[in-house]
Amino acid sequence: MGNTLLIGATSGIAEAVGRRLAGRGERLFLAARDRQRRHALALDLAARGAEIAGEVDFEAGKPASHAALVAKAWRTLGRVDLALLAHGSLGDQRACEADAAAALREFGVNAMSVVSLGTELANRFEAQGSGCLAVIGSVAGDRGRQSNYVYGASKAAVAAFAQGLRNRLHR
Repeated sequence: MGNTLLIGATSGIAEAVGRRLAGRGERLFLAARDRQRRHALALDLAARGAEIAGEVDFEAGKPASHAALVAKAWRTLGRVDLALLAHGSLGDQRACEADAAAALREFGVNAMSVVSLGTELANRFEAQGSGCLAVIGSVAGDRGRQSNYVYGASKAAVAAFAQGLRNRLHR
């Protein structure tokens, strides 16, 4: 039985991963913004065989809280075998075009939060001597599209960061 941290636990991909892990009797620690949806998911996953070790509120746009979230997951689980970063926001491109602050908020949620959490998690895994960090990206990061270039730019940053982090950790 392994220990998994699902960040962005209520995203469609994280829910599907959670269901797979539940079927194997994994211990899960869930982090998501929407407390009600997160708790409903926890009940569902427990009914499918998971042990829900903990739940925590998570705001991607508040990087000052990320180290505490990771530390709490490790304290609760004892060790983490898998961490999945599956959070994100497909913001309003027109609002981002009209207001740089809106564009920076979206970039923060979709890219800077991954840098923050990825760094915290990588350091923990490195100290632990093992673990798997999975990061959900997007095809939107492949090129700048007029319809969602702020989101796409953030996902391109995630891809480059994850590639570098993989190269750092996979010696």
